[in-house]
Amino acid sequence: MKPNTANPVTPEDARASLAEVSRIVTQTRQTIAWSCTTPLLILWGVIWVIGFSANHFFPASALQSWLGLDGIGLGGSFLLAGPFRQRAITGLSLGLGRIRLAWLALLGYGVLWAALLAPWEQSHSVTWAADAPVIGRKLAAFSASVCMFGYVLMGLWLGRFFLWLGLLVTATTLAGYYFVADYFYLWMAFTGGGSLIVAGVFIRKFWR
Repeated sequence: MKPNTANPVTPEDARASLAEVSRIVTQTRQTIAWSCTTPLLILWGVIWVIGFSANHFFPASALQSWLGLDGIGLGGSFLLAGPFRQRAITGLSLGLGRIRLAWLALLGYGVLWAALLAPWEQSHSVTWAADAPVIGRKLAAFSASVCMFGYVLMGLWLGRFFLWLGLLVTATTLAGYYFVADYFYLWMAFTGGGSLIVAGVFIRKFWR
C-alpha cells in the first residue's frame, strides 16, 4: 500500500486560495459594473415603471404602450450592448456574448410559452372577454417571472446579487398577484421596476 505523499494544505495556501477567490469576485463585479449591464437594468426598470403604470391608468391602450416600450427597450439594449465601451480586465472572460444569446433564447421561449398557454383561440373569445383582467395579470406576472428566472440563472454564475434580485422580484410579483390584485400593476411598477433601477444604481456606485 503506497503511502500518501500529498502535501498537506498549509494556512498560507488556504489564505492564498481565499485571496484569489476574492480577487476573481472583485474583477467580476468590476467587469459587470463597467459593462452595459447597469444601464440596461436602469433602462428596463424605467420601462417597467412606465409600462405597468400605463396598465393601471390606461388599460385600454396597455398593449400598444407595451409594444412601443418593448421596441424602445430592445432598440436601447442593442445600442448599449454594441458600441458601449467596457473596461477590460486582463485574464477574465465572462462570455457576455453568450449571456446575451441566452437572454434572447429565454425571452423567445417565454413568448412561445405565452402563445401556447394563453387562450388566444376564437372559441375562447367569451372567456377572454369575461376574464380579461385576470388573464392580463397572469400574463404580466408570467412575463415578469420569466425575466427574473433569467436573473436567477445569471446569479448562479455571476454572483449572488443577481440571484437574490431575481428571487426578490419573483416574491414581490407573487405577493402582488395574490394579495393586491386591484393595484397589481402599480405594485409591479414600484417593486419590479424600482428594484431594477435600484440594482443598476447600486452596481454602478459600489461595484466599481
